[in-house]
Amino acid sequence: MPSRRHSRTGAVLLYDAGAAAASVIAARVLEFSSCSRPWTAWHNTELRRMGDEKVEAASAGLQAAGMELAMLPWRTMQVGARSASWTPAGSMAAWAAMAELWFGVCNAALRPARNAAVRNRSRLARRKSRR
Repeated sequence: MPSRRHSRTGAVLLYDAGAAAASVIAARVLEFSSCSRPWTAWHNTELRRMGDEKVEAASAGLQAAGMELAMLPWRTMQVGARSASWTPAGSMAAWAAMAELWFGVCNAALRPARNAAVRNRSRLARRKSRR
């Protein structure tokens, strides 16, 4: 059965993704804005990496959301098959459980993008500390 963790997890995922993305954007803007020196091979690699990461995160999120969506009818049927779901109070709990299932789909889609942003933040922070 679905847990109430999906809605809380979604808020944490959004916060982590937003904070990490802001840090990554700031680090990259600072790195690319210096016009006092010519671009190095790192700059070219970073430009390529930026595009590749977005495509990889989008495809991983699409695949994860697709797998969650594929399981959604089965999980919804499990929620509806409980005898408690047919009482007035139980029907409200069943609707909440089905909403949690949809939150799970959204979390699965967001998780790869959040992971990529957090990974980039730590990678760019290491680069900044080396200079």
